[in-house]
Amino acid sequence: MPPEQRLELRIGVNLGDVMIDGDDLYGDGVNIAARLEAASEPGDVYVSDVVAAQAAGKAMVGFEYLGERRLKNISGLVKIYRLGSDSAVKIHRPISRRRGAAATVGGTLLLVAAIVAWQIIDRPDADKTVAFDEDAMLARPTGPTIAVLAFDNLSGDPSKNYLSNGISEDVIIELGRYRDLNVLSRHTTFAFRGQHQDVRKIGETLNADFVLEGTVRQAGDRLRVTARLIDTQSRAQVWSEVFDDELTAVNLFDVQSRITERVAVAIGDTRGAVRRTHEQRARAKPPEHLSSYECTMFYDDLYDRPDVQERVYNCIERVIQEEPNYWRAWAQLAEALRVELSFFNNRYEGSYAEKLDRALSAAKKSKALNPDSARVRLVLGILLLMNGDRVGFFAEAEDALAIGGDRSVEAEFGYWLVWTGRFELGAALLQRAIDLDPGSTVKDWHQALAEYHFHKGDYERALAEAKKGVLLDYWWSMVPEVVALAKLGRTDDLERARKRLEAARPGVKVADIVWVYRRYQRPDALIVPFVEMLRTAGFPEGKYRTLDPKDSG
Repeated sequence: MPPEQRLELRIGVNLGDVMIDGDDLYGDGVNIAARLEAASEPGDVYVSDVVAAQAAGKAMVGFEYLGERRLKNISGLVKIYRLGSDSAVKIHRPISRRRGAAATVGGTLLLVAAIVAWQIIDRPDADKTVAFDEDAMLARPTGPTIAVLAFDNLSGDPSKNYLSNGISEDVIIELGRYRDLNVLSRHTTFAFRGQHQDVRKIGETLNADFVLEGTVRQAGDRLRVTARLIDTQSRAQVWSEVFDDELTAVNLFDVQSRITERVAVAIGDTRGAVRRTHEQRARAKPPEHLSSYECTMFYDDLYDRPDVQERVYNCIERVIQEEPNYWRAWAQLAEALRVELSFFNNRYEGSYAEKLDRALSAAKKSKALNPDSARVRLVLGILLLMNGDRVGFFAEAEDALAIGGDRSVEAEFGYWLVWTGRFELGAALLQRAIDLDPGSTVKDWHQALAEYHFHKGDYERALAEAKKGVLLDYWWSMVPEVVALAKLGRTDDLERARKRLEAARPGVKVADIVWVYRRYQRPDALIVPFVEMLRTAGFPEGKYRTLDPKDSG
């Protein structure tokens, strides 16, 4: 077949003990095989040193030693071998596997992890993308709903709240990778912090089947984390665990990983609704100390809190210098620079173009260190839009949605997809996020839905969503309401909305709104209907480059 139509496999082989849970396999034996697969090239077979040693003298194959490498989420260096060119003879050896509920295999099991490399987007790095299926991505979870409450900080030091928050949030994100599980966002569940309500009441309020709660206690160089999974109907504690470790970055992230894995297994065994993936996503390199981790935990508040912007500015440069391979730090720098560019702050040195270049470089660095982070791809995608690269944004969006994870990231991509003209997918993502977790809804999402309904000709629904999306501190959030009212011909309501917009932005002109839309690469064809209604509403024109109705993105 032509090269572009071939299915090319990457294969990783390891030999070791594994855990069996139904149809799922997990443990270091599986993890190393998966990492070997990820490290290999299409068409190659990579094996661990134990496989090469066992095969020596028993199979007519050759191996090329590639040296020792550090693989993600694997402690220590791993010796890697590539199957050599003299491996024409196929070896077939029967493997006996007994299935059981969470049974431990006493012997060893040969593991093979393979992936099909597809070119799904016509761009130079398409062979590095993740297969994207809109229908599968938009499918509603079929399993139970879980609410992860903010873990209680028992350290006696309020400044350690970021530690307990970070552990809670990473558990939410990791659990969100399971497509069959509906994990409520932190915006919903963290509202119950300190209330100590009955779990059945929380379950009724959030329509949650399970609640995960826990505590974090730091004492000197020790960290103790407890976690409890509770059935909200029976109030029965179906799973619990206590983690007691030295306070190191590696142990901190290991604790989070173990909590996520144990909770997923417990929910799967109890409800039969969670299907664990055979190949877990790589976890990126953790920070070397907690202050670095804390420095990267502020992205939710960057837009609205100048004090948070200042705090990030004061620590992020140091973290980048101290830990150049820490993906969260580069992502935080990119996010901070994006906020800087959006609001024209003057904390970071350089011109607008120089800051944008630096933000793009930081986002790309973070993606290289952790390509499995949907949030990193969101930051990079928006920066690409700001740099005029719509194609690059769509590529990052599709890859991020294929990776899955945090519901809020999916909804944010939905916002930008509506903005750039992919209406149906964007609106579906937004509505799905709102339906699954109403407490996490942000006003931006309603703005995007208002624009979706406006362009679809449903002006009543556009107006209803627009009213939900007004942000008094951001004048451009009022535009969807104005244009919907102008289209509906509601003169009195339109006059009141126009005055509110002018109060928020004195002297506002059509040109101002065109500039905002073009800045983030909205196609001119989508701007034209808004401009027409703004003229109807009586706003002065101003000066801007002529709109091209044929520019549909």
